[in-house]
Amino acid sequence: MESNSIQEINLKSVQTGLLGKPIKSYFMILCFSLPVILLIGAYLYMTVSYQKLSLFNTVVHENGKYTLLEVIFYFRHFSWEMPGKAIYSLFIVGLFYYYGNASAKREKHKGGNIPGSRILISGISVAGILIITVLITVYKFGIIETLHGMLQYRTSEIKPVSFGSHWRNHFLSNIVLFSASAFLICLYRIVCCGGWVKRKYAGLYFIAGGLFILLSIAFGFSADSFKTPSYLGHQLREIFGSDIPITMLLSAGTLICLELRYDRAGKAAATYQQPTGKSILYLLRWLVPVVLISGYIIIRVLSLDISNEMSKLPGAQRWSVPDIFAWHFFEHSLDYIFVVSFVYFLYLLTLRAELTKNLNEE
Repeated sequence: MESNSIQEINLKSVQTGLLGKPIKSYFMILCFSLPVILLIGAYLYMTVSYQKLSLFNTVVHENGKYTLLEVIFYFRHFSWEMPGKAIYSLFIVGLFYYYGNASAKREKHKGGNIPGSRILISGISVAGILIITVLITVYKFGIIETLHGMLQYRTSEIKPVSFGSHWRNHFLSNIVLFSASAFLICLYRIVCCGGWVKRKYAGLYFIAGGLFILLSIAFGFSADSFKTPSYLGHQLREIFGSDIPITMLLSAGTLICLELRYDRAGKAAATYQQPTGKSILYLLRWLVPVVLISGYIIIRVLSLDISNEMSKLPGAQRWSVPDIFAWHFFEHSLDYIFVVSFVYFLYLLTLRAELTKNLNEE
């Protein structure tokens, strides 16, 4: 009896935070609020830098011609990002199952009634984003250029095309994004759930990892990812200027939100697990590549002549390094919308299939 009481107390301390609100909810709120705060902060910084309150018609992009509004709706750039972001969406959903909700028994009215309409609407949204992107890019730049972008030929609009160059331009930053996401999900399970179990659709995690490896081979490995100044600088900006602070957090927040709504435990106390040494080891295993790769890129970039690199950009005299980081947060706006929509769709689709099977077995 005493042991059970201690377990219930421990469970309550993990599940409930200030004001009696579940810690899972705090974690979710943090995942959504930090990107919003960052985007607002970036915009406010630019208003000071450009000395304008409204920036939507102000040229901010490094190519010297795109306004902030055009940067936000940068469909051409998103067409380059689609393969990587699709694989990432698959990866983080798989991670959420690999480090899955440990409660095996669920209440039917909470877990078994995911509306098919939500899945349908989210699926249509994902397809709509992709179709609109392709149509707009084809209309403005032609079929050949659209295919070049989707097949990873471009690193920017002002550089020559080269097969796989865009993928290589994100190779290290993608590894950091994937590893950081795994670290975050592990941290969430340890802090908010007390442990995890491998769920049915954990295989998505391995499929995504396999696709990433195959495409990396197909697009060709290159030392450029490790030593070319423009590649290193771009990857640094990807890691800290969109991937980790926004893409990763929004994806994790979406998954936690859906879990709280549709995958809540019927009897959490019966399945609660204290964090173990092995759990902490998993956490550290994902943290190491994040620290090592990010540290390497930072050290290499700091050793470069940044002013010389920036002088190669059109209108470089108008921009500082913080300026380029600030508008870069907005350049991936379509990425954020796509990833959140795709994660939402994939998770609900697979969760409904899993819970329906569980209920049928009962």
